[in-house]
Amino acid sequence: MRDDYKEKIASKIAARYISLEERILQDIARRIKKTGEITSTADWQINRLRILGYSSEDIEREIKKVLDASYPEMFELYDKVIDWEYVRNKDIYEQINAEFIPYEENRQLQQITDAIIQQSLEDLENVTKSLGFYLDYNGRKVLTPLSQVYTNYLDNACFDVVTGAFDYGSVLRRVVTQLTNSGLRKIEYGSGYASRVEVAARRAVMTGVANLTGEIADYNAKKLGTEYFEVEWHAGARPTHAVWQGQVWTKEQLYSVCGLGTVTGLLGANCYHTYYPFFPGISQRNWSDEWLEAQNRKESKPKEFRGKEYTLYEAKQRQRQMETAMRAQREKVQMLQDGGADQQEIMLQKAKYQGQLGEYAAFSRKMGLKEERERIYIDGRGRIAPSKDALKTAQKIMNTDYLFERGKIANILGVSKKAVDFGKMDEKSRKSVYNGVKKVLDQFPELRGYTKKVLYDPNIKGYAMSESMRGVLKISSKFSDYEDLKRRYNRDVRVQFHPAGTDADAIIIHEMGHQLDGYLTRKGVWGGNVSIYGTIRTSVAVKREVLQQLGYFDYIRAERAEWTRMGYKGSELAEALEFSKKEFITKHVSGYANKNEKEFFAECFAEYLMSERPREAAKIFGEVLKEIMEGLR
Repeated sequence: MRDDYKEKIASKIAARYISLEERILQDIARRIKKTGEITSTADWQINRLRILGYSSEDIEREIKKVLDASYPEMFELYDKVIDWEYVRNKDIYEQINAEFIPYEENRQLQQITDAIIQQSLEDLENVTKSLGFYLDYNGRKVLTPLSQVYTNYLDNACFDVVTGAFDYGSVLRRVVTQLTNSGLRKIEYGSGYASRVEVAARRAVMTGVANLTGEIADYNAKKLGTEYFEVEWHAGARPTHAVWQGQVWTKEQLYSVCGLGTVTGLLGANCYHTYYPFFPGISQRNWSDEWLEAQNRKESKPKEFRGKEYTLYEAKQRQRQMETAMRAQREKVQMLQDGGADQQEIMLQKAKYQGQLGEYAAFSRKMGLKEERERIYIDGRGRIAPSKDALKTAQKIMNTDYLFERGKIANILGVSKKAVDFGKMDEKSRKSVYNGVKKVLDQFPELRGYTKKVLYDPNIKGYAMSESMRGVLKISSKFSDYEDLKRRYNRDVRVQFHPAGTDADAIIIHEMGHQLDGYLTRKGVWGGNVSIYGTIRTSVAVKREVLQQLGYFDYIRAERAEWTRMGYKGSELAEALEFSKKEFITKHVSGYANKNEKEFFAECFAEYLMSERPREAAKIFGEVLKEIMEGLR
């Protein structure tokens, strides 16, 4: 950087630019040494140096220095490049207009500099505003030595991208490699939240670049005298962003409507939107209201994959989850290799990764999405997938394991392996099924031999279902992704749809509760009866007894009196009482327990067996069930 530029710019930001220029020159030199020519990318970077204020003579001199080239060699390089079509500015190579651009006239550099100063609140450090590795010292956030290294890597990455000197993917790969080489695997924040290093780096750099772009837009709007901005549109935006993207807003509305300045709003965490100055009556909108409306309808229409439907936004989120899982698997393989683990185990884990890649490709095709494999390979670990021969061997081993798992569950049920079909269930789901069945049979060995089949059925809409009078347990395609299954079930627990204190493993226990109800009904226990006139289940009497001991019937009588006193009668009174009944059962068991006696029985059974602190209804159910089983034994 020329001395007169340094005088115009604060020393800290000058150091940033000098560091950037060195990286550009080193990369230009690397590309020229590799090919013996000024490549298209090197030409682009040379033009970036021009924007940073270098004269054409400055550029030639600096390239000559880093290449350690003679003048004849430089002339040969320049003569070659002048006639190539991709050259953006032949004047640089022909030594025309050799003067440097004065800072006062260099609008592009002024935009970038002003944006960086605004973004870093004039301290010119931590441009990405990352708070990883900060300490709270008497209410003031202080950088730890490690965080200074971290933020320096991220800030350099931000400079490289926003100036256009390097492409985003290359910069991100470089910074992740730098961070992991320094020993970092996760970035921990003061809040206690932790992110894998590649996720934290991507988020910090992307958000930093977006904010710098916003500062440049503000700079240009101020210079041009407009307070209006058009917010960029992109496909698959999160629902809260889709309502304002592609439209024109005032600066005040960017804050009040779009949430500018907040973590979840415009230019916030993981936001891909930018905004640009707009001149009403002069500028033409890029996205009309009609087009936006049609696009929103199109993106809201779900597509199906393996029994589950996804909107475009949900599909892109699922892609991100799959990419994260693959990066974690790649790291697992690397750690096994570094730790000298058994070669067969390494091969199996590589095969699992290959399977994840295949599923990712299939999902992306079905959803009409572009695969973003650079997000997977950002870790710089190179090839992880197994060779074709190794994959075949691994598949044979995994098929053997699959048969072994089928054999285990068939053994505890007392049926043949043919009666067990796991279909497309993943490994964790198969274990959940086995553990659930085993837990029930360990406590209720009488059921052994009653449940005759465990089948995978992708046509089931819920989690699973039981044909309890026939001893058949069917499991849905939701068990093909255990992590997603777990998230869904936990959400159901939070809204009281399923019992408190249970998790996704309770699904199979719930279904085995139905099997037990069917078994007891066939035994004629507690009023259970199967005849030509119909079936009366044991669960009917069990529900009545549990509710009696809970005080349900007294509660409903009191509710009837209160509703009547308030003037309710006829159908209105019936509706009010129905509300009171559901409210009581939801509070003491779950929302799903309201469906019928069978579900009440199964929900109480799941909480009784699974919860570390079962509530009163589950405890009463347990005592009733104990009495029933003792009568059988």
